[in-house]
Amino acid sequence: MPEVTIYSCRISAALVAVLGVVVAGAAAVAPPVAASNSTGRLQQELDAMVRDVGVPGALLTVTGRTAVTLRSGTGDVRTGRPVPSNGLVRIGSTTKAFVATVVLQLVGEGRVRLDAPVEEYLPGVVRGRGGDGRTITVRQLLQHTSGLPDPGPLLPHGREWADQRFRHHDRDELIHGALALEPAPGPWSYTNTGYLLLGKLIEQVTGTPSWRDEVQHRIVRPLGLRHTYSPDPRAYRIRGPHPRGYIKAPGLVDVTEQDTSHMDAAGDMISTPAEIDRFFGALLRGRLLRPAELAEMRHMVPAGGAVDQYGLGLELNHLSCGDLVGHAGQMHGYSMLAGVLVDRSGRPGSALALAVTTEPADMNDFQRVMRVAETALCSPSSSATL
Repeated sequence: MPEVTIYSCRISAALVAVLGVVVAGAAAVAPPVAASNSTGRLQQELDAMVRDVGVPGALLTVTGRTAVTLRSGTGDVRTGRPVPSNGLVRIGSTTKAFVATVVLQLVGEGRVRLDAPVEEYLPGVVRGRGGDGRTITVRQLLQHTSGLPDPGPLLPHGREWADQRFRHHDRDELIHGALALEPAPGPWSYTNTGYLLLGKLIEQVTGTPSWRDEVQHRIVRPLGLRHTYSPDPRAYRIRGPHPRGYIKAPGLVDVTEQDTSHMDAAGDMISTPAEIDRFFGALLRGRLLRPAELAEMRHMVPAGGAVDQYGLGLELNHLSCGDLVGHAGQMHGYSMLAGVLVDRSGRPGSALALAVTTEPADMNDFQRVMRVAETALCSPSSSATL
């Protein structure tokens, strides 16, 4: 598949002031490759998003009839080095799509039933004020309709988290701590607790030491995803070339190295935008699941916040030309928007993965990121259709 790689280093004046670095104009660190008008327009949109949202760097891959990789900003605010063209990033909750795929493969093998109570697989584990595994099903864990509280209130945030980012968290303690909280209100409530439990369920059903082994065996290796992995939580560094990740605390704090045990199966994986494109492309085209399980995965319910609808480990967000079906993710220092454009007939098309090196501050920032996806996938001369 032909590939075009473009790099642009445009940093807003406000960001320059924060970083304490001098950038002369909007000079590119590397000479750009000649590109089509549609790719040029997409590069402009990516540069504008970096400037408007105030993120240090961004890396975008769109995989259609051609593969296009675009970069903007800087990969390291201290040195000013460029974003690596296929840099590894922490993908946060995009991990959930991998975990859900493994669970649905187990469903297809007859080893897990979607509408069975969680108690059947994890006896005695889900008991507390926040929920009861005897009445919560596997489907509800996958779809965030279990009502289980999120462990977020148990964890530090902002600068306090940055100062404690090498602290190790025990998964069972997080689950039990969350179960002591009040149940989440409403029919749909996003909760990492459900996916912490699903990681545990995979281990119980398969007998493997870690859910990570099943993700590697069932998804990563068959698809040849050489740069996609779930790290040992105490392996703080990202292996391979990567942009550095930052939180605004206020000002930018480099949190690239961190212990990821607080996320576990809810969001600790590392990958590249190109490999995330490959994963979602394979998933939505039926290469990882049988038709029955893929249909279950794509059965959506109304969601909330930045998500229009949610399936079994899949998010759906509306675009003008169809729906972006995949899963976004945030992990301290990084944020990802990823999925496949599905047209009105339900047919999958081009894949997109956009990583930025900090987390959107609010819905306005998220919508600004979504505009990049709209330009990439829906403009009349979209790069995705080259």
